[in-house]
Amino acid sequence: MKKLLLLLSLALGPWLAQAHDHLDVGLAAGNPTRLALTGKTSQLATYFPLGEAPSAYLASFPGGAYACALTFSAFDNTSPPPLGAMVRIEILSVTGPTGGSFSFWEAGATAPTSTRPSGWTAAGADQPAFFASEDGTGYGHLHGRVFTTNRPGVYDVTFRVVDTLGRYPASVPVVVRFTAIAPPQLAISKVGQDIKLTFTSRADLSYDMQSSTTLNANDWTTIATQDGTGGLLEFTDPIASRPRVFYRLVEY
Repeated sequence: MKKLLLLLSLALGPWLAQAHDHLDVGLAAGNPTRLALTGKTSQLATYFPLGEAPSAYLASFPGGAYACALTFSAFDNTSPPPLGAMVRIEILSVTGPTGGSFSFWEAGATAPTSTRPSGWTAAGADQPAFFASEDGTGYGHLHGRVFTTNRPGVYDVTFRVVDTLGRYPASVPVVVRFTAIAPPQLAISKVGQDIKLTFTSRADLSYDMQSSTTLNANDWTTIATQDGTGGLLEFTDPIASRPRVFYRLVEY
């Protein structure tokens, strides 16, 4: 008797290596003596199953979290750039669902660099931070960093930019909203010699249906790809001679 087991997962695809957002450090409009942080302050985090990475820049990311690739850039769009600044991004507070936590992963990390629970506020030496630039010049940006949450929900995270050399006052705190979305509900049924998988898609996102017979992290095969419409999508897969098969949905 053939056994069919459904595993539902949600992940972003490798497109994030080319199409992620930047938050830019520069000088405040109307006050060129003070730092400022500007950019898209609403971010989407989707679930990456174990063995999936949100970006080609973060190949060592182990998965198992709701993730968002987001890059902080130091003076990339400033001409001329301010002289003698070395800016650090500080995380000041985290709000989110009960039991939720928010993590920052440095480029190349295999575990979170810092994690703080919902309801946390920086105090004293408890001040997670990271430099914006990729080297000692103080300018530029570093790809491969990622922010994650442990459960779905809305997380408001407050950031501030500080010049560690003290030449510029710190920026006004900026709240970035990370919305971690749960996977869509996936239905499975047998139709003749095929397995039919259906779910309600989300517009502006794309979907890969993947299958595996072992559940090993490196043993998933994409059997179909389709763009979301906001309506019902359907995938089919022949049963063939497999004694068992697992399915997961990748959203990106």
